[in-house]
Amino acid sequence: MKAKISIIIFTNLLICCNTYKRENFTYNQNEKQLWINSYKYEVFYGCIKEGLQNDSLRVILKNRDLFNPNLELDFSTIDQARQIGKEIVDNLPTPFIKIDQGDENLEGNKFISFACLNYYASKELDSIARIEYDMHKKKK
Repeated sequence: MKAKISIIIFTNLLICCNTYKRENFTYNQNEKQLWINSYKYEVFYGCIKEGLQNDSLRVILKNRDLFNPNLELDFSTIDQARQIGKEIVDNLPTPFIKIDQGDENLEGNKFISFACLNYYASKELDSIARIEYDMHKKKK
């Protein structure tokens, strides 16, 4: 009896302590992963756009980048995703960094691209994107 309980506890610990795993990178994604990554891209783009307060990055990229390969995201979903990205930047704390003489132009700068990329790779955004995908599939 004690052996069974020990095995059950050990199995539960293994299941509960499973580390977070990301999908391997591939150019050929299935429909679900493409939709989720496209949603996450829109969050990332909204974050970068809000953080830089300038659309010139998109103008530069427009000449070489096709942006988002998924055409199934509707405008309201894109707007909602970009709003999440905007909120990441709006809530970004001002870092405490030492500004050396001659680097005064760095005053007030924040770690925008770092925060946006970090959020893109977060479990939180993965969960939100999966929920949004499930809602998208139910609407179809």
